[in-house]
Amino acid sequence: MMDLRTIENFLKLAETLNFRKTAEEIYIAQPALSRQIMALEEELKVVLFKRNKRNVALSEAGEYFREECQRILEDFERVRQRTYQIYSGEGGEIKIAHSSSSMQFLLPNILAKIQSKMPSMKTILNESTNVFGINSLIHRTIDVAFGPNMIVPKELSTKVLYAENFVILLPQNHWLLEENFTSLAQLADESFILPPRSESSGYVESIESLCQTHGFIPKVAYQSGNSNTVLRLVEAGVGISIEPKSALSGQNMNVRHIELRNISTKSEMRMVWLRGREKELARFFEIVEEVVNSIEVNSPLP
Repeated sequence: MMDLRTIENFLKLAETLNFRKTAEEIYIAQPALSRQIMALEEELKVVLFKRNKRNVALSEAGEYFREECQRILEDFERVRQRTYQIYSGEGGEIKIAHSSSSMQFLLPNILAKIQSKMPSMKTILNESTNVFGINSLIHRTIDVAFGPNMIVPKELSTKVLYAENFVILLPQNHWLLEENFTSLAQLADESFILPPRSESSGYVESIESLCQTHGFIPKVAYQSGNSNTVLRLVEAGVGISIEPKSALSGQNMNVRHIELRNISTKSEMRMVWLRGREKELARFFEIVEEVVNSIEVNSPLP
């Protein structure tokens, strides 16, 4: 019957690809290790290792089984640590990947609330792209991701925390003004600054779709997924951009904006997590809910 020790021994053999060396490192006899691996293969009804007199190599099934076993051990260690933390009254830790726009007011408020209500909780932040957040969740290297307009695979769950208007960001000397703005179609010949499409998982696609409904595809001159960088580039006059309104919060740059109030497409800040972890993350979700209920979006900028 497969157990954690068998999995650990399999992983060690998959690393060394040498029965004698593995047996020495895990302090069992080589014949016993061979019987253990053969029993594992019989239980799974697959060949995990391709063997001949000179070489040992993982089969294709063995490669897959190795990746999944590594994940199983990582998950078990996480569960073990969390179980002990619950028993001993510790807060544990939560690893968060987030977009730069979520740091404008959402995440600082969440972190302040955690510090107030769960002072022993350790939070680890990683500013990243939507795609990085999704991949990290799937590989279980983070617990939660925050990002705008994220489209996620079926393994993940998502919740829209709030929706806000997009704004057009313009250099101060740009010809387009609130007074003469009639439609996004006026921007068809402009140079845009947008995040790389390969990193957005839905965000850039929503902006492109918005532009396409007005008859054009944005011409991208520069790419950046960081809101502050985008604002700096717009300020320098090298292009224009479309960003969530909150990107302007607390900023003091020489940039003008036109708010897209009457357009149905919004920037939706989403929280994403691995399906099935709801109970484990329940307290964190409660804090997020409290924060979201206390903040206002689309309010006038200071």
